[in-house]
Amino acid sequence: MSSIAIIGAGLSGATAAQKLVAAGHTVSLFDKGRGPGGRMSTRLVETALGQVRFDHGAQFFTARSPAFIDQVQAWTGAGACAPWAGHLVKIDADGKAAPLGGDTRYCGVGGMSSVVKAHLAGLNVTFGAQVTAIEGAPKAWQLRLSDDATAGPFERVLIAVPAEQTAALIGPWVPDLAAEAEAVKSAPCWAAMAVFDRPLETGFDGARLETGPLSWMARENSKPGRAGPEAWILHGSPDWSRTHLEAPQEVVAQMLLDALARHADLPAPIALSAHRWRYAQIETPVGTGFGLSEDLGLGVCGDWRLGPRIEFAYRSGAALADAIMA
Repeated sequence: MSSIAIIGAGLSGATAAQKLVAAGHTVSLFDKGRGPGGRMSTRLVETALGQVRFDHGAQFFTARSPAFIDQVQAWTGAGACAPWAGHLVKIDADGKAAPLGGDTRYCGVGGMSSVVKAHLAGLNVTFGAQVTAIEGAPKAWQLRLSDDATAGPFERVLIAVPAEQTAALIGPWVPDLAAEAEAVKSAPCWAAMAVFDRPLETGFDGARLETGPLSWMARENSKPGRAGPEAWILHGSPDWSRTHLEAPQEVVAQMLLDALARHADLPAPIALSAHRWRYAQIETPVGTGFGLSEDLGLGVCGDWRLGPRIEFAYRSGAALADAIMA
């Protein structure tokens, strides 16, 4: 059995860690965030009417493969996630709404981060630890941290962060894997979070939009385990977000609120903020589940390998762990 470091404690890294620990390996996870989630994180907003939880990144997930269906059932049984019973629609270019349809959509109970938190249970995770470089040699790898401290040695290092961050870490050691990561393109997304003192009469709890500034909007307090005042998340479309990528947060928040106003009569919000995701959604995935240099003991995983779905992040981490254990 070996000592393994995993950079990134999102769903992909946590999945790899769970499988490796179950097989007897010693695994340490390092994540630059203050808590679990990454793009599945939950933003807490304090308002005059109480605390509001926002899924400002990933909104929900579906399950199609047998292994992930089993995992979702386990999370559901543990109370970490539940089906979203909200009325979801798609709105076409003419403004006409129709049921969204499709697979059952699941949300983390109380926030999407609940799922990642449940998946990290029992694992050795260090948050607030940004890895800036992989140093050393095979079977004696060291991680260089942003405060110039080091962690290690480790026999293997796995990287489970966005492609844009993966390339810099793996490049000095495995140029081919770095080139794959560099070829991946991700769309940005501005997310606005608005809280109101009364319900909005939209006729839906969530909507996917074909045109305009918004690609998605949803009533957060319609999701499982949510309480508190009326709260809406507003996602800018990829093209709109690219155009306004460097705009001030307060300007973006107001522009997306104005877009929501086309679909409902809005009172003045009691809270309004925005968050910029530079790497929100994979547009050009690699097409394979993982990358691995067995000789060096270095591997990569993440949704950027397969596509922009939470299930793909899970499958990528599981595939990398399986390859190491094979």
